[in-house]
Amino acid sequence: MKSFLKKLLTRLTPILGAGAIGVCPLCWIGSASLLTYLGLGALIPVWRWIAFGLIALGAVGFILDYRAHRNPYPLVFLSTGTLLLYVGRYVFLSTWGAWQIWGPGALLIIGAVIYNKHLFRKPLTSPKPTA
Repeated sequence: MKSFLKKLLTRLTPILGAGAIGVCPLCWIGSASLLTYLGLGALIPVWRWIAFGLIALGAVGFILDYRAHRNPYPLVFLSTGTLLLYVGRYVFLSTWGAWQIWGPGALLIIGAVIYNKHLFRKPLTSPKPTA
């Protein structure tokens, strides 16, 4: 049973890490506009914390992935990208004016997800030659 749960967790963690990408601070503007359009503008400050929570959940997924493949680079890329997104979006309080900061952060996060998923690919096996 323990090996089944470990295998299940290993297969689901790339999805957990990628799950936070859709609700990152980069997308906060679009979701804030949608909430305001729906008459739920009072939820915008709460939505910001939900976005941070989802990024933290993504980091937990990447930490669990690290335990499976022992490669720290996806976690480092995710952490650096998240820091750049946070600084560009919330410290400078700009969406397009600080794109030189949050743009590379978004690319690092997307690259980290793709690289992390690539590490879980099964290697191709070549057929054994028969003699």
